[in-house]
Amino acid sequence: MTQWTRYTWNKLNSEQRLQWLQELVTRLPEGFALKNMQSFNRYGQQIETGIFSYQQSEFVFVPGDEVTLGWNDPYVSWDPSTLEDLESGLEEIELTIDEAIPMIAKQMSPVRTVHIPSLLVERRTHSVGWQEYTLEELDPIENKEIIDARATFSLSNYSSHEMYQDYRFVRDGQQIRIYVFEETEDVHEWQKLSLEHPFTIFTEDEWEYVYGGGTRTLFPWGDSFDYMMNVRHYGNLNPAEDDSSDTDSALPYDLEQPNGFGIYFLGDPYEAELTITSDGQVIDKGSDGGSGICGGVGILLGYLPVATYYRNPYQDQLEWNERISSMHYRRIIRL
Repeated sequence: MTQWTRYTWNKLNSEQRLQWLQELVTRLPEGFALKNMQSFNRYGQQIETGIFSYQQSEFVFVPGDEVTLGWNDPYVSWDPSTLEDLESGLEEIELTIDEAIPMIAKQMSPVRTVHIPSLLVERRTHSVGWQEYTLEELDPIENKEIIDARATFSLSNYSSHEMYQDYRFVRDGQQIRIYVFEETEDVHEWQKLSLEHPFTIFTEDEWEYVYGGGTRTLFPWGDSFDYMMNVRHYGNLNPAEDDSSDTDSALPYDLEQPNGFGIYFLGDPYEAELTITSDGQVIDKGSDGGSGICGGVGILLGYLPVATYYRNPYQDQLEWNERISSMHYRRIIRL
């Protein structure tokens, strides 16, 4: 099957793309269907591609490419707002502005050139540690504690309740969603239980490519932070608008909207996406467990984990089962 690069894919017209996507359906596992074609445009990355349905999920075709990934830019230039935010955050950890670039570079993946194959990518993630159940699916005897706790929760005014690594309730309108924590020994056991052939998950290279599109800047949109965004944990950063507005919480979070490939990312430093190397090494992407935000180092350093090439240097301080509560994954198929 043709391995499209972005360059060659973008040279096709819509009719040619549609014809190839229809042919692709015949080669996918039973249950896949081509829903439609859509165009996506964000942060200077744009594409017209196919959206596929499979069971309750959507997948999108992402053409491959040969790209340079990683970040170590000694000449990076930040705008005044970012520089002010950075200097303030550095004071909290007793570093100077001259130490900023080496400190940030140590938390990024190394610069390298890689080949990324064409991919079929699930648009949204799933929790690694939490499995959703309906009330009817719970065993009346084995899950009696959860069923009783759910009945109590239903009479409360709480929006959510969690028993650590046991069960979680989330109010969704008139519905109460039930999540049960599923322990696994390690990533290999989890893969055997959760992934069926030909599904797999991202490598770090593939994640960085799909997340940032091969951009050479710190974030997908540039080196400076965008203080016009509405972001989780800080709210609306736009100084021209009233942050105390009751409507802020109803606004969509900018970092959780589809990117230039039509993929939804978590955009939350508390929540990590699972990637795995060919030799089985787990690398969390997009998260530091919220330590930067909790540490009061400001928006730039607090949201540094959403930088394209960020690697959490302390991820291995936690055991697998301690990490999977806030870890997510998405299925992919390499074409």
